[in-house]
Amino acid sequence: MTRHSRPVVLAVIPLLAHGACGGGSTSPAPTPTVAVTKTFTGSTTHTSASGCSGDSHNFTAAEGPVIVTLVATSDPAAALSVQVCANGIDNRNCSINQQRIAVGHTLNGIRIGDALQNLKPLPNNCVFGGPLVTTPRTYTFTVTHQQ
Repeated sequence: MTRHSRPVVLAVIPLLAHGACGGGSTSPAPTPTVAVTKTFTGSTTHTSASGCSGDSHNFTAAEGPVIVTLVATSDPAAALSVQVCANGIDNRNCSINQQRIAVGHTLNGIRIGDALQNLKPLPNNCVFGGPLVTTPRTYTFTVTHQQ
């Protein structure tokens, strides 16, 4: 080896060592999700023998559990029907499909579909049958989800 070739060989070794360390970019660590609880109040009405109307409530949830609790209602049976669906679309493929919930009870599901979720309470007798009672029913729900 000549004296002139040594610096070239030594200059290449640091470049090879740097390339062998992985170089490139690293992916950022995933942002951890946290559970948040929101309170929703409103009213719902059995409008006719075949119809219901009422408030619905949007929230944005990360992947993970969705927990709904009926805190209070003016319904004489102390129960409503509730569902949580992506984008408010009732396609029976919801985070929580339409079902009865009594005051103090909790329903659990896993978020299905888009992050935009919609809580929709209805009078229980409107969904599952019973007498037509057109008096609006007020309610308070809590929803816990990942954010």
